[in-house]
Amino acid sequence: MTPRIEKQETYREHLSRIAQSLAAGHNTDVFENLAAGSTPAQVKLFTDGNFDKRREKLSRQVESVAGAFPDFDDLLERFIHEIPLAAYDTGADDGERFLQWLEQTQKPTDEQRDYIGCQRGRHAVEDAARRNRLAHVRFQDLLGLAGGLADELDKNRSLVVYLNPMRVWTRFETRELLDESATLPAEVVFFPVAGDIHTAVLEGEGLDRIRELASFGPCTLDAWLRKLDHYVVTECVGRSALATFCRELSEMGLVAFG
Repeated sequence: MTPRIEKQETYREHLSRIAQSLAAGHNTDVFENLAAGSTPAQVKLFTDGNFDKRREKLSRQVESVAGAFPDFDDLLERFIHEIPLAAYDTGADDGERFLQWLEQTQKPTDEQRDYIGCQRGRHAVEDAARRNRLAHVRFQDLLGLAGGLADELDKNRSLVVYLNPMRVWTRFETRELLDESATLPAEVVFFPVAGDIHTAVLEGEGLDRIRELASFGPCTLDAWLRKLDHYVVTECVGRSALATFCRELSEMGLVAFG
């Protein structure tokens, strides 16, 4: 290694050490590197400002969990102090790290675990929509037309049924986030509708139909029934019930037509 390259490497490591110290709030580690005229108080203002920004952003990322923990604000502060962001980390995954930290340090109750699972489901849907933006946007466009097409399901045999591709499942063990009629444990699906994330509890036959459509892929009602070996040309009872079910899912935002 030439002296010049060696010097560049040392400088890079030096900058990385400073960035890591500032990210962790270790102010005294950088005092010797202050420029002329700069003071330790200014460094503290900078790191305090970063701390406040991180707390505000993190609070938004995990707002669904806040009501489940009475000392939530204190927990946020503890987490930020114990788990500093790495240098150059934007904090995009900070919320998920906080949920993992909660599980590891707080011994949450079953009810609190449901809140954590709810927040984790929302994170997963948002992440899936970012990673597969094209499929997400295409389905939302179809969903915008679904209301007008839903009435055609009984007669238009060429209509294709599409399942919302951004689906994340979790299981709730308590009724903390459910109504009294839900059977426990409950299978809960999270999915985006326009700019929001919706949830639905599916049980029994409804859950089976969703799994079928997920397995078959986009298809017409007739193709769906043929794959189930329920379709009889002279009888439309099965088809009519399936059409009604799809219309209900469309109103929820889980199914669209095209």
